[in-house]
Formats: sequence, C-alpha cells, structure tokens
Amino acid sequence: MSTTTIPSLPPLYFLSTAAAAAEEKEFSFCSSDEKNSSSSSHSNALDDLPAETLQHCLTAYADWGDLAKVASLQRSFSTILRDAAEYGGHDSKWSLACGLLDGTHGLEANPSLAIEYLIELTGVTLSLNGSDSDSDAQITSDTVCFAPAARKLATCYLNGNGVAQDNDRGIQWLKVAYTAGSDLDAAYELGTIYEYGHHDVDIDVKAAAEYFLKAAKGGHTEGMAEYALCCELGCGVEQSDEEALEWYTKAAEAGHVTAKYSVGEIFEEARGVPQSDSEACLWYFKAAVDGCMDSKKALRRLHDIARIVLPGWEGLLNA
Repeated sequence: MSTTTIPSLPPLYFLSTAAAAAEEKEFSFCSSDEKNSSSSSHSNALDDLPAETLQHCLTAYADWGDLAKVASLQRSFSTILRDAAEYGGHDSKWSLACGLLDGTHGLEANPSLAIEYLIELTGVTLSLNGSDSDSDAQITSDTVCFAPAARKLATCYLNGNGVAQDNDRGIQWLKVAYTAGSDLDAAYELGTIYEYGHHDVDIDVKAAAEYFLKAAKGGHTEGMAEYALCCELGCGVEQSDEEALEWYTKAAEAGHVTAKYSVGEIFEEARGVPQSDSEACLWYFKAAVDGCMDSKKALRRLHDIARIVLPGWEGLLNA
C-alpha cells in the first residue's frame, strides 16, 4: 500500500488555531482596548512562520516534514501532525506512521510514536502474555482492522524494527491481519513461517497447510499452489491427488507458472486422472510460454505427441 498520502487539514484550520492562540492571552474580563488588541493578534498569530512554508501549507498542503516545522515554530500548531493524521483518515495516519518509522517524508525517525499510530490504526489490543495464540488478541466478529498496519507491526516485531524483537508478538499481529483484516498475504506468510520454522517458530506442517488453505480459499495464487503441493505430498493434510489437481488447476488458471507444469505432470503420470499425454502437452506449453524450462524439456520429451496437439509449437516458443 502506498505511503505517500499528502496530509490534509480541515477548512479554516489555521484561522481556528490562530484564534485559539489569541484566546490564551485573553482574560475573562478585559477592556475594549484589550479585546481589540486580542482581535488583532488573531491575524498576527502566523507572523512567526516562514512565508514559504505558510504559503505551501495554505495552497498545496505541505508534506509531513513541513508540518513538523510548523509545529516546532508555533505552540498553537503543536498538534498539527496529529490533527492532519486524524482529519485525513486511515490513509493519512498510515502515511504519517510509515514516515515516522522510516524517517521519510521529511520527518525524523520516531519509531515509538510510529508504533503508537500503527496500533491505533489496527483497532486491536493484544494481550501481554507473550503467546501467539489467536485468542490473545481482542478480536470480535465486528472488529474491522486496517490490515496494512497490522502487517507492518508484524514486520517490526519479527525483525526488531523500531521495537524490541518479539517473534510471538509478530506472529500475533500477522494473525490479526488475516483474522480481522482479511489479509490473504498474512495468511500465506503464516503458512511459510510454520512450514520452514522461520523466526524461531517450531515447524508445524499441519498449521502451515491450514494457513495455505485459508489463503487459497480467498483467491491467493501462491496459497493455492502451496496447498496443492501439501495435498500432493500429504504434508500436513491427507494425501490426495484429486485435491492436488483441483488446487493446481486453480492456481494455473490464475497464472501460476509452476502450477501449470504440475498439472501437465499429473496428466502425464496419471495421478488421480486418466493418463493423457495430449492434455499434458497442452499444460506444458502454457507453462513453457511463460518461460518454464522444465516444461520445454517435457515438450521435447513428448515431441511426437506435441507436434500433433500443438503444430509448430517450437516455432511459437522461439518467436
């Protein structure tokens, strides 16, 4: 997701903050002269700001770094960053959080403040017991999570970026991203973590298969291919050539090159389907067009069938 959203502020924001600054100087009972003096300060409250910065803010809206300069120059604008983030909604707060985390958009890095904004964006509170259980996040069926923030928090905790490294908490945030934010990439990432034991997590092929299936059912192409492989090998699930073919085919139709090759291989080797070199050649050709070298080798091996099913296939691939 893009992190370059330009901050925006409510209409007449500068007028209202100038008035607030003037009111700090007023007494509950003051003479008409004092009131007149106070009124004039409304128009002068911005005098301390550099003209070029003020002009930018008022005409084109400034970047976060420009607003940070405004906040440091005038006390009445001390909350301008948060005000802009709140007014701009999720996209603005997300942009500010990423800028604070990475020290971009003209901002000095402030990881602790960035983490606060990211947690606000998720709308989720995690427990402090250090477990990676799904139940440790306060999630209900009505919880709507800003998934990119949860994924970013997961990355921060898993890699120790801006916070102390905490793998359990990182796993929790990935689960939040999927469970409350419907983030299919998070489900797929959880599958790979459990499959390979990344981040000091115990290898759990059953959990890996479960998360690959969650991603696959949501339309995640890599998740489809990985779950198909689980079914083919009986890794974390009961071995099933039929189910493997089903998910390989879905992944292949979604453009997954290796899945196209795997479908061809299944037909060539008659695993759960009637043997068909013709069908195998068709799938090998689809993969070969996308650059799969194994499929090109398979077509050469099945040359006598391929030249009938796919006349001139070699010329087409070399064109």
